[in-house]
Amino acid sequence: MDLIDAKAYFQELPYAEAADSALQLNAPGSGCLPGTRTEELKAIMSWASGGTPLPNPPSYLQALIPDCQALWLCGVAGSGKSSIALSVAQNLHAAGVLVGFYGFSAANQAALHPSKMFTTLALQLATQDQSLGDKLLSIIEGVDVRTRTSLSPPKQLDTFLLPLLQPAEDSPPVHQIVIVIDALDEAGAVSQRAEILSLLVELDTRLPAN
Repeated sequence: MDLIDAKAYFQELPYAEAADSALQLNAPGSGCLPGTRTEELKAIMSWASGGTPLPNPPSYLQALIPDCQALWLCGVAGSGKSSIALSVAQNLHAAGVLVGFYGFSAANQAALHPSKMFTTLALQLATQDQSLGDKLLSIIEGVDVRTRTSLSPPKQLDTFLLPLLQPAEDSPPVHQIVIVIDALDEAGAVSQRAEILSLLVELDTRLPAN
């Protein structure tokens, strides 16, 4: 199922056109320049692939610890965090990992609204794997048509995205999935950022090891 088909198929879900993974992952000039930020990229790729983290990682790579399913990349404005995030998403996508990418933007808050993040991520994953696409369709069909577009972010997470991240009961994980969220500090109002951050912290405890 390609991106265009999926968008028509799942059109009842809130969707952020500007966050299209197919556009972001292939945008010319995006990500780090060749040969730059190699230390950071190596550390993050090792963590994302389940490998052993680099010894004494830089202080701006938080949560490079065993059994943690989330990594926080911090730094001052203009330090290259967005380029690193895009490069990680590109490299993982090229390696066959299912990647969800959502980059907030202070200049485009209406199009990249927090209320569209979890459903957009779910749709991105559904476009990359047929079984996840089938699963998402089944989920959508089970939700009242009158409420599909009006669920709150917590409900969107629990209803549409989390089931795609969790393996079926009594079965091992089939896919490696990595979700990259960029510029969370530019996500809407302070209260909305706080809600998204709280949901992501909680989500860390509910994710499988892959």
